[in-house]
Amino acid sequence: MAVIGTTRTKFRTRRAIASAGIAAFLLPFTIHAQEAPAWTRIAGTSFAAGLASPATGPVSSVWFAPNGRSLFARTGSGRIFETIDAEHWRLNTTDGLLESASNTARSQPAAQLPEPGATVYPAGNRIYAAGKSNLYASEDNGRTWLNLTGFNNRSVIGGGFSSFAVSPANPQEIIAANDFGVWRSLDGGLSWHGLNHNLPNLAVRKLNGSRAAFLADGSALTLEGGVWTPSAGQDPELLLRARVAMQARRQFPGAPPTAAAQSGVHVYAGTQDGRIVASHDNGGTWLESLRPVTPGAVHRIWIDAGRPESALALAGDRILRTVNGGTFWDDVTGDLPPAAIHGITADRSASVLYIATDRGVFTGTLSLDAAGPSAANWRSISRDLPVSPAWDVRLNPDNTLSVAIDGYGVYETPAPHRPRTLRLLNGADMSERAAAPGSLVAVQGADVRSGQLAGRPWAVVGSSERSSQLQVPFESAAGTYQVQLDGPAGHWTAPLTVKAASPAIFVDSDGSPLLLDAASGLVLDTTAGIHASSTVQLLATGLGQVTPEWPTGVPAPYDAPPVVRGTITAFLDGTPVEVTRATLAPGYVGYYIVELRIPAIINRGASELRLLMNGEESNRVRLYLEPDLAAQ
Repeated sequence: MAVIGTTRTKFRTRRAIASAGIAAFLLPFTIHAQEAPAWTRIAGTSFAAGLASPATGPVSSVWFAPNGRSLFARTGSGRIFETIDAEHWRLNTTDGLLESASNTARSQPAAQLPEPGATVYPAGNRIYAAGKSNLYASEDNGRTWLNLTGFNNRSVIGGGFSSFAVSPANPQEIIAANDFGVWRSLDGGLSWHGLNHNLPNLAVRKLNGSRAAFLADGSALTLEGGVWTPSAGQDPELLLRARVAMQARRQFPGAPPTAAAQSGVHVYAGTQDGRIVASHDNGGTWLESLRPVTPGAVHRIWIDAGRPESALALAGDRILRTVNGGTFWDDVTGDLPPAAIHGITADRSASVLYIATDRGVFTGTLSLDAAGPSAANWRSISRDLPVSPAWDVRLNPDNTLSVAIDGYGVYETPAPHRPRTLRLLNGADMSERAAAPGSLVAVQGADVRSGQLAGRPWAVVGSSERSSQLQVPFESAAGTYQVQLDGPAGHWTAPLTVKAASPAIFVDSDGSPLLLDAASGLVLDTTAGIHASSTVQLLATGLGQVTPEWPTGVPAPYDAPPVVRGTITAFLDGTPVEVTRATLAPGYVGYYIVELRIPAIINRGASELRLLMNGEESNRVRLYLEPDLAAQ
């Protein structure tokens, strides 16, 4: 049996174990938490409405530049867009004066109007008229009119016409704006097609699942075959508000609530004057906050489905939080840049919030389990989004984040925090196997600075922004626990199962075991062949308690390292091999050394090695063996 005693052997063993630790610690993790998300637009800015072309939101005005080369449109949001090819639109902030100049030349007298209130436009030897329902043309100054858009008692390009323009370069090119977008004809109105596919004018105001939305006028859209399509149904929040108004007449005298949300039997509702009430029996009884909230109407409420006592509310430009079912609400807006806030969502388990504001989308950290300091470290995640107000934001079950951008539609990205959602993995093989007293545990997705398990402090062995390593207290009893972890980014809880033993062999990024030559302390190349009758040392974790007892978080001593209490069995291709000793690894925390004697007679080639302790099996690793030909 080799004893780790000489200075050189100590150094080599320490270096080998360090290599093992680095390999385990730097196994590929997820993306850096601060990387900007890559946003992808879902469908486009138009929807299929059964018209001549896809439609979009209302457009209030259209006009041509004096030379007829550029077409302008003012959308429902008040922004002006310009196109020179009738396909691609760009935001224009300089040519608003052309709109008023164009509007002054619209009207012309006619013998009669095709419908009451229609506006007449001259165009060479003919005139056009725009009514609310249809467009018309006349070549005899209005004595007779041809309906250009009517078919089967409806307009083929929709109704609610608001503006009309004739190209100065071609009187046959006409443009109409209505409640369904911008429409163009190149033959004087005999045929039409929409210019809405790329016009940023889809007024999505609320998301309803990952593939459904509500527009500013309350109409619903669903995604079908990659295209937005109108659908039946009403915003469920509006129905809930109406029900709450009936159930809580005393809380809402004379006016319905301005926001409401429900999860199970838990209901929250907000008022025009900033109050929030809660019911935890499906509206049977109502509780009003004991602390005044804030001036301004409450316009959005979010509830955590897993813990309905935790909720968030938006009132004006403030964010409010309750963690006790609505008894108290705290202002947790923190250092968020001033802007109107329209939508909010959160992941309580990760202490992460997302909000949609007039200045884009922001994310911040905040505990939703216990009252604490205001939200801090807000950062924008709108870098690749259009510069436009964000109206809603939603976390989806498929780990994506959706956002509604005014005019530009719906965008989606993998939720930035989800790749770093905390996971507890075995420090040796990055598996989800149970831990054991003294085990090394890798915390994936969090910079952990302190932790507790059943009231006992964990030893933090190392940490970075993306991952950490901790040692399970040696005093831990078998059972399932909620581990409490804290770091600069917040507070987390995560489940962990502890068994008396849970052996795991350290492997590198290729899955090869970390193996030492017992005589020299040097790392062995497991692909080069391990000779019969040699003695090797495996690096492992999860072997449980040791004798004498050793304090958690303290490196094991070089002289007489504590010995593993339990019995370890090793198997090579299913055949037991001799375990000569098992101790804590000198100079390190959470590592164990298991020393094995390779049999004198073995077969050449790949063999499978595993450990067994208290009925718990380790990961299986591959060794390449070389027989001792002289002995044979």
